[in-house]
Amino acid sequence: MQTHFVFRQMESSTALRGYAEERLEKIKRYFAEPLRVSCTFTVDKVMHIAAFDVTLRNGLQLHAQESTENMYSSVDMALAKMERQVRRYKARIKHHKGSEGRSAKVRLGVIAAESMVDQIVEEEDAAAEAAATVAALANGNGHAKPESRPVIIRQTEVTTERMTVDGAIMQMNLLHKQFYVFTNAGSGEINVVYVREDGNYGLIEPNGTEAEAAAAT
Repeated sequence: MQTHFVFRQMESSTALRGYAEERLEKIKRYFAEPLRVSCTFTVDKVMHIAAFDVTLRNGLQLHAQESTENMYSSVDMALAKMERQVRRYKARIKHHKGSEGRSAKVRLGVIAAESMVDQIVEEEDAAAEAAATVAALANGNGHAKPESRPVIIRQTEVTTERMTVDGAIMQMNLLHKQFYVFTNAGSGEINVVYVREDGNYGLIEPNGTEAEAAAAT
């Protein structure tokens, strides 16, 4: 098992490395193939955050993170969370095979919330002047006000893995995410699955329709 450790805002600890590796053996026993594991330990004020990312040979990824006031407790809770998901999908993980075919890339951005608030205020202030502005433009007088744009503070480009809808829901749950973007193995289009408030799963397809995925996945 290839294991990489990262210590942020704390000193590197041989004892913590050994403790995490020992606990990771419980995850390793579920898989015959070698694992690649990234362990990140971060201290943020009084909180100790342990995050684990596991990549399997068949392409599936596992993620778990916990935060407590003790790093060893965070390690225990994070890996216990990961093990529960692995046990839930044990058979499907074992027989999962990456779908052949071309995957797509998408760009994910993070928009500053403050910029959206400012934009709403600007739109409200501009509402009173809208009629006069339109009239001025219609008569060839004045200039259009530049469109306000949200401030993007970070962008990343990710590859959307090619898989079935069921596989995408499993991958979303293994990563403990609320949504997952993937390339549909059947249609070749980019789809999104997400967790609904009622406990079911939603599926967004590029033709503008939204379907309800099987809750039993």
